[in-house]
Amino acid sequence: WILSRTAGLAATAGDALRDYDALGATRAVEAFVDDLSTWYLRLSRRRFSRNPDAADRHAAFATLQAALLGLARVLAPVLPFLADAMYLNLTDTSGDAPDSVHLTRWPADELAAHRDERLEAAMATARRAVELARTLRAGAGLKTRQPLSRMWLALPGAELAERDALLDLVRDELNVKAVELIGDEHDLVDRRVKPLLPRIGKRLGAAIPAVMAAARAGDLVVNPDGSVTLAGVTLAPDEVEIQASPRPGTQVAHDDGLVVVIDTELTDALRAEGDARELTRAIQELRREAGLALNDRIELWVTGLAPAVRAFLPDVADDVLADGAREEAAPVDGVVAAGLELGGGPVTIALRAVRA
Repeated sequence: WILSRTAGLAATAGDALRDYDALGATRAVEAFVDDLSTWYLRLSRRRFSRNPDAADRHAAFATLQAALLGLARVLAPVLPFLADAMYLNLTDTSGDAPDSVHLTRWPADELAAHRDERLEAAMATARRAVELARTLRAGAGLKTRQPLSRMWLALPGAELAERDALLDLVRDELNVKAVELIGDEHDLVDRRVKPLLPRIGKRLGAAIPAVMAAARAGDLVVNPDGSVTLAGVTLAPDEVEIQASPRPGTQVAHDDGLVVVIDTELTDALRAEGDARELTRAIQELRREAGLALNDRIELWVTGLAPAVRAFLPDVADDVLADGAREEAAPVDGVVAAGLELGGGPVTIALRAVRA
């Protein structure tokens, strides 16, 4: 996907610069940098570090290098010195590579083989789904680190390139256990219809009381064309107002044919897992406050954990590079400590770097 975006950037910026539209070219660069940093890099962090698969780690770095070199070559006419500095940092010019980015050709033709517009459109849909679900989470007061049991997704056109891989990405990004595809949200919302009396009064006359009673009772059929049938009478889409409200324990969002529904009900197990993730975050923050390097291993002490959260302690220790976690009071020598409030009550954490 990021290689396809790089190819698209070269094509879009090239067209803009041929029309002397430097602003259009730089706006395309801005959008690409946002995609590269907030999506590709953020979702690939595990591939770059602590990755036991050397081939996958190499592939991730090679892809990043190719994307950055493409960016440098596109930037060259607009930011010549920055582009050349990027190029020289990324390229071994002792071999056959040109000595400067300004001695390379425009990359559009070279990158064209990577272009996959269906994949780019599918990724855009996946990102919209993530944004909608994050909005729903925020509205329900659910932190991103709190796992949810499931979400439902209705896709515009019901198609998605690389569907399974992208649904896995959406699941992981939103911290839900399962993503289920649905045709629409009809079975997941309570629908009410409000007939618009000013529009139907003259046409229906004596049938109005029966139509209004059916609307109040929820006895209705929503037809594929958007019309609604009440008490045997079909009302056009502009003669009714359809009101959909989420059922208890769910939140629903729509955007241009995309429908996202999340299950907001939390079990005790989900709450405990959420607490474990908050504990991981707090320990990582304490590592930063202690000035530890990214790969420094630590000794870790944790007290006050609820029994349900203790089951996750080995995984927490592994994530924060701790040689186990001791549920006892920490020593004083060389230790930094902090407290935090989890769902199960107050917890104290303490750590120090492993001594050589």
